[in-house]
Amino acid sequence: MFQYRTSRSREMALLLGLSIALSIIIAGQAVVNGDSCTDGAGLAGTCQLLKNCHPIVDLLQRGNFSEVVRTYLVKSRCGYTTNDMTTVCCPSPRKLKKRLGSKLPTVQVCGRTSANRIFGGDVAGLGDYPWLARIQYMKPNNRFGFHCGGVLINERHVLTAAHCIEIVPASWKIYMVRLGDYDSESDVECSAHDPDDCVQSAQDVFIASYLIHEDYFQENGADYNDIALIRLDRSVNYTEFIQPICLPTTEELKNRDLEGLQLTVAGWGETQHRLASRYQMHVGMPGWNNTRCREAFSGVQVAIRDTQLCAGGVKNQDSCRGDAGGPLMKIEKIDGISAWVLEGIVSFGMKKCGTENVPGVYTRISKYMDWILENI
Repeated sequence: MFQYRTSRSREMALLLGLSIALSIIIAGQAVVNGDSCTDGAGLAGTCQLLKNCHPIVDLLQRGNFSEVVRTYLVKSRCGYTTNDMTTVCCPSPRKLKKRLGSKLPTVQVCGRTSANRIFGGDVAGLGDYPWLARIQYMKPNNRFGFHCGGVLINERHVLTAAHCIEIVPASWKIYMVRLGDYDSESDVECSAHDPDDCVQSAQDVFIASYLIHEDYFQENGADYNDIALIRLDRSVNYTEFIQPICLPTTEELKNRDLEGLQLTVAGWGETQHRLASRYQMHVGMPGWNNTRCREAFSGVQVAIRDTQLCAGGVKNQDSCRGDAGGPLMKIEKIDGISAWVLEGIVSFGMKKCGTENVPGVYTRISKYMDWILENI
């Protein structure tokens, strides 16, 4: 989890203010700290001092309570200890977020693109994938470079691959995220398809912190639990060229069989000329089921797990070096609205990109939804 530090005096003042705010909302009788209880969402919890219940402290810190949150707080009252300390029925953070919702954007906001409709792929159109991010590293001797991709999921967070943070030279520091980029060689973004169609859309945002999945590891050249969450140091303003992608939040999307379905990967990775692309690229590729994918990698003793998915296997069409951390996505229907949904994050593949009958391997986002929701 991200850690937020404050001075002790500021923390005590904050807790006192929150306690007063909560006492205005709720009232109750004396209770014993640690008693069993049921919170406002009907979930089992324990009566705890307000200052020790981080989920409810987080809700109070946000302020401007919605009716749903206010009702939840009222129904979550426990009362007071014998020395008049406020207590609340405290659920686990995971359960609370599932019941009260998360900070993910709605389908009316996410997965939208101004478009009408990599390796061996075509140059994308300006604004086709407004959630694409590029991750910049600070290197020794005041040098900088972009070496991984990412994907914007809300106004404050970017998903990427764990190996983009964990498996880099020790002298590199993950530094900044660039959003709204298209032409990697120019500050003015002009469409590769129409040189007169130009915008100044890129925004550079410093990285406040990051979280690598606690179970990330490498084995036989493969990456597992290859996912990381970057927290930006400020909220970004959405524009036509900077938008979040949707995540697979419904059970139907989480359990969809992607075998044979057309998926899309995008980024600035190596092209068939073994050079990083100047312009944003995209390529369509078929999804594979994991049984077939395991067979494809059995000769190199790489295990494919349920937390991974595979796509590609078409000659000269693949994600490649530099695309790592970027999105594998598909247009889906959510509440009757067509939107781009993040299916996977580019993880690893064969050394020779675009090898026929050998797909690329991606982190399966649907298997990490709880982890994402717990940490944003």
